[in-house]
Amino acid sequence: MNKEQLKTKVDALQANLDVRKSELSNAQVELNVALNELADVGKPVISCDLAGDLMDQIEEMFSETLLNLCASDLDVEFGIGYDNRIELENVDMSNVGFCRHDLEAVFEVFFAIQDDEESDNS
Repeated sequence: MNKEQLKTKVDALQANLDVRKSELSNAQVELNVALNELADVGKPVISCDLAGDLMDQIEEMFSETLLNLCASDLDVEFGIGYDNRIELENVDMSNVGFCRHDLEAVFEVFFAIQDDEESDNS
């Protein structure tokens, strides 16, 4: 093969490679869509507005819990810094409890929650 023939062959192979890359890219997009659809199978569908309202209510519940927290619920650790100043090193909030009932109440505002037995019978 001479130089011109090799250049033509390289151009053809490059064009073929570009087409296959495009096909691969399209297949990857289709795969990602299918994976997302698979992940969502069986999940209840709610609107973005409802999801936002739900998150607002949950955020408010957590905020109220933190605002009403008692200092005795905190495990505070102090230390002495290099400049001999007392420093707050750690605040352990593991004793701060979020009531499951409060969270359930938030969900009940947005959803009609059924026992599993009730939903199996319908």
